[in-house]
Amino acid sequence: MKANLGLNSAQLEAVTAPLGPVLILAGAGSGKTRALTMRIVYLIKKLKFNPINILAVTFTNKAAGEMKNRIIRLIGKSEQLPTMGTFHSIGVKILRAEGNLVGLNSNFVIYDNDDQESLLKDILLDFKLDPIRYKPNIFAGIIDRSKNDLSQPEDKLARKIYDEYQSRLLKNNAVDFGDLLVWPVRIFQKHPKVLKKYQELWRYILVDEYQDTNHVQYKFCQLLAAAHRNIFVVGDDAQAIYGFRGANLQNILDFEDDYPESIIVRLEQNYRSTAPILSIAEKIIELNPKQHKKRLWTQNLTGETPVLFVAEDELAESYFVAGKILEIQDPPSLRLRRAVGNFDELEYTEDDSVFARSPDSSGRRSNLIQRSPRLAGGEARDDSEGILSRLMQKFSSRVLPKLKNRQGLNNIAILYRTHVQSRVLEEVMIESSIPYQIVGGLKFYERKEIKDVLSYLRLLVNPNDLISLKRVINVPPRGIGPASFDVLKNILLTHSRESGNLGKIPDQVRDGTVKPQIKNFFEMLSGLTKLEESANLLDLLKQILKLSGYETFLRDGSEEGESRWENVQELFNVAASFKNLPWRDGLNQFLEEIALMTQADEVDLDSPKITLMTLHQAKGLEFETVFMVGIEEGILPHARSLLEPKEIAEEIRLAYVGVTRAKKRLFLIYAQSRKQFGSRNLSVPSRILKAIPEEMLKIEQGGLPF
Repeated sequence: MKANLGLNSAQLEAVTAPLGPVLILAGAGSGKTRALTMRIVYLIKKLKFNPINILAVTFTNKAAGEMKNRIIRLIGKSEQLPTMGTFHSIGVKILRAEGNLVGLNSNFVIYDNDDQESLLKDILLDFKLDPIRYKPNIFAGIIDRSKNDLSQPEDKLARKIYDEYQSRLLKNNAVDFGDLLVWPVRIFQKHPKVLKKYQELWRYILVDEYQDTNHVQYKFCQLLAAAHRNIFVVGDDAQAIYGFRGANLQNILDFEDDYPESIIVRLEQNYRSTAPILSIAEKIIELNPKQHKKRLWTQNLTGETPVLFVAEDELAESYFVAGKILEIQDPPSLRLRRAVGNFDELEYTEDDSVFARSPDSSGRRSNLIQRSPRLAGGEARDDSEGILSRLMQKFSSRVLPKLKNRQGLNNIAILYRTHVQSRVLEEVMIESSIPYQIVGGLKFYERKEIKDVLSYLRLLVNPNDLISLKRVINVPPRGIGPASFDVLKNILLTHSRESGNLGKIPDQVRDGTVKPQIKNFFEMLSGLTKLEESANLLDLLKQILKLSGYETFLRDGSEEGESRWENVQELFNVAASFKNLPWRDGLNQFLEEIALMTQADEVDLDSPKITLMTLHQAKGLEFETVFMVGIEEGILPHARSLLEPKEIAEEIRLAYVGVTRAKKRLFLIYAQSRKQFGSRNLSVPSRILKAIPEEMLKIEQGGLPF
């Protein structure tokens, strides 16, 4: 291997660290992925580790895929590869092999949030509890938190629901996401021989984003590393933002206590952002005193001064963002056309702003963020007046020009604290013909028609899956109502079927005890399992849509039906990746891959669209231009955090994450008033803004584009 591997001195120290526990404190944009990848290559090439004895755990499938591709380029395809994946994908591998120890067959299915809540609703109804009053999603949250903590609910009713929920999961031969780690940890704790097998298999463990691990993930790593103490974790406590999901910041803060012999390496050189952006990030994170000390620096000393824009309200905020995007994409000049009146056109050069700046009488802008909301003409606003009515005022209204140049739009992101902030932004983007994508909206695999098709597929893998059966047994309509399904469910729960053999239909179904439509449904599924072995997943999908009548059901001649059918056709495109496998193998891999997908895996950063996303969803990404909107007390930091210092600290880290996503341009925006919960309220600039010295910012102010 080359002497320095193309790494800086700190990265080289991390990559060539001796065996044993190592903590890499990697600041934002410091090249941690490269260091992690090169550490794996170093283990294989220099320390002669067998790749199969290396386990690398990441938090997204995308990160695991990128790491795998980098390693292949460095060591070649002929070599065996380490085991790489998310915590949950590693958990699946273990459960497929060891699940019988906790009552699971290897063909278990993974329930998503909808499946989980559907099962909980059934349980509540069976317990004579009203699901409207006792909401399934509340119990789902309690169960998830309990599994993250390796505990059980303290509340008596919640414990009863939890126990019944786990019992039914096992009867359905199903697991939820929490089980994918809870069960392996329980197996390791109760079966020392199994634990030893995996300790010998994975003699070296690497963990990315260690600051975001929860207790069950921490325990998983601790158990595996106990034998050889070869654990290499990478993280940044300044970017710990998932406490609401159960992540425990103490895991990274206490690493030295857990492993007193550990080596600590700090990666502080930033390769992403300019010095002006890093200076602001530093001021923000200084609001949190309890953290590992490190100071980011960069050789990119010059760059645009970050902008603080003081908007009149959320509409002015959105117009400012759209205007700046147009300036970036369509320089050197833009036109603002009057929508009504004399239709005069206003022109300005790239040195002008979409909105006029408004210095105070002394020429300073130091008190801009303290001003009260006023219209451009100086009149106090009638807060009862809606945005739409103000938009429709016929005098002095202006319309932003339409975007022409779409190249490079994927390098622009608008980040907000919560999704409710996106609505006005979307409307203005549409008005300006700026294409966008929203991360975290209705995901493809959550659409009704996609879930229907996936339920048919899951029944072929796991006939015990009553949630999938309930979903599709009467879709398309077959005259099988809730009462008929309840009869069938009781039959199936008392009938022992051979695992995976839908050809063995229960006698009560075969002899006509239940409706003939139910018998026909099972015979249809049985016929699908007899598809010739040489067929592939695409062949299976076509047969399901034909024999079930689902294609005809969707394509009913309506526009909505055709739209839903187009989504199903897109599923064919996804399934095409498995067309070279026999249908059974392809089906298993296909369903597992979909079940383990995260929101981060669905982000498309290559299409010419700007990205709208929450600050949480932006973690791990980078953009040339970042707009952070709604930087106000009660939004960032969020109102729910204001009474708890620990939660405020996480909100500050969230702001730090947002700022450090920016490579070249950063815009920080707060609105002087904002409509929330049906009423307009004056806003207070966030403490996060107040932490930034004014000389670090270019401050602009504007009202509505009137």
